[in-house]
Order: sequence, then structure tokens, then C-alpha cells
Amino acid sequence: MRIRAGGFIPNLCTLGNGVCGFAAIVKLLKVQLVQGPGGAITFDRPELFAEAAAFILWGMVFDVFDGKLARRFGNASDLGAQLDSLCDLTTFGLAPALLVVRLNMLSDGLWQKIVWFFSLAYFVGAALRLARFNAENEPDESAHLCFKGLPSPAAAGCVASLVIFHQYIMAFQERELQWLGTIVSKEAVQGAFSWIPSALPALVLALGYTMVSTHLKYTHVATQIFHRRQSFEFLVTLTFGIILAWVVREVILPVIFIGYLAYTPLRGLLRKIGRPPPPTPPEGTLEGEHTSAEGLPSRVSD
Repeated sequence: MRIRAGGFIPNLCTLGNGVCGFAAIVKLLKVQLVQGPGGAITFDRPELFAEAAAFILWGMVFDVFDGKLARRFGNASDLGAQLDSLCDLTTFGLAPALLVVRLNMLSDGLWQKIVWFFSLAYFVGAALRLARFNAENEPDESAHLCFKGLPSPAAAGCVASLVIFHQYIMAFQERELQWLGTIVSKEAVQGAFSWIPSALPALVLALGYTMVSTHLKYTHVATQIFHRRQSFEFLVTLTFGIILAWVVREVILPVIFIGYLAYTPLRGLLRKIGRPPPPTPPEGTLEGEHTSAEGLPSRVSD
């Protein structure tokens, strides 16, 4: 097999995604349980969870550009598509599932089994989602305007951003948090978000289903931004939005990912609620005569 000229550039970008997933898994395997000063079992290096989550998000950056580069230079190929799915499964399937399992190592008994099962459901959902995408994928850019089901990078982003936010609150070292600590006690703020690790298993179960759903259509944000004519006002808004997101990224990223996850289901629900009921057929018509008062077909005589 020969790779066409320029084809190695998008493939290297794809491998960068896979390297990020591998690095995230290595970070998670370094986290160990130790006995704290008071005798309680705790994590020896909890900051590694945030570092692993950051590698998952960096993998998203590589994933955004590899397909764009391949289509831009006319180097889209079956090899690139298969390599992309393998790296995506590592970074956006295996790494987030392992992240949730390791983050809940402090639990034991039934809850640990539930965490393992829900994380497995997420991994299986990601695998099925990527396999279906490969089977239905078309190299044409017009086929990438929306996703059938939640894309796996967005699902992984929901998990990774919440883990980063949780570690950001638990560390309580940033200036804005220290300023907040002068108004509300540190313990109160940390207690308000201490539930996040316990909620992640339920979230990944929902994400696993959402990824394979055929009823939910998610917008391809990168295609909508980079492959459409945009106004100057949009450029200004996007620039300031990126600056704001970088300054308070620990807070903004969960809002962005959870908002993207919830937008499509909520929009569909609101449309169903606001949709008027179908009109009742008038009496004397064929439909009215053959329909009973309960809405069930009535018996028609021979």
C-alpha cells in the first residue's frame, strides 16, 4: 500500500489524536490509592485526573483537523478513515471510560460494579458509533454537516470537562476561587460540587445511548464555522468567546459540552410540545365514519 503525496500529514494528525489517548490512559494508571493522615483511603495524586482529561481534550483538537486536511488536499482514503476510528476509540472511548472507573476507585461493593457496567456501556456505545460512522461515511464535505447521534469527541468532552472542573474546585488554588472564598467558604463551594464523580457513571450511560441514537441529529460545529461565509460580527464574537473560554476554561468548557449535549434533545422536545395536534376529520367523511370516538378504527359492515 502506497500513501499519496501529502497523505502523511493528515495521518500524522490522526496519530496525534491516538497519542493523546494513550497519554491519558498512562496518566490514569499512575493514580493509586493511599491511606491519608486520618486513616481514610484517598488518591495519592488526584491532579493526574485533570491531566488525563486535558489529554482527551487535546485529542479533540487533532481530531478536528485531520479529516479537514485530508479532504482539503484530496487525500481522504479508507486507510485514513480506519486509522481515525481506531484513534477515536482510544481517546474518546477507552480513555473516558477508564477515567470514570478510576475516579470512582474509592467506592467498593455494588456501586463499583455499577460504575464498571455503565463505563462499559459507554465504551460499547462509542465502538458502535464509530463502526456505524465508518460504514456510512462519505468523503464529500456535504455529508459532514450533521451527525447521526452524539459524536464521540463531544461525549468524551462532556466527561473530561467535568473532571477538569471538579479538580479545579477541589484544588481551590486559582485567584478567582480564592476571591470567591472571601464570600463563600471553601468547604461550601467544594461540597456543592463533590457529587460530580458519583454522577459521572450515570452520565456515561446516557452518553453511550446518545452516541448510537438514530433519532438525534447533532450539528457539525467545525463544518458550520469553517466552511460557510461568516460575517465580521461573527468573527468578533468568536474571537472574544475563545479568549473568554481560555481565561476561565475550567468553567466554560463544561457549559459548552453539556449545552451541546442537551441542545438537540431539548429542541426536539420543545417542538413536540409546541406542535399543534392533528386536525380531527369532519363528520361525514370517510375518515370520520371509520373512526370511533376513542380514536380506534370502528367495525365496517360488509
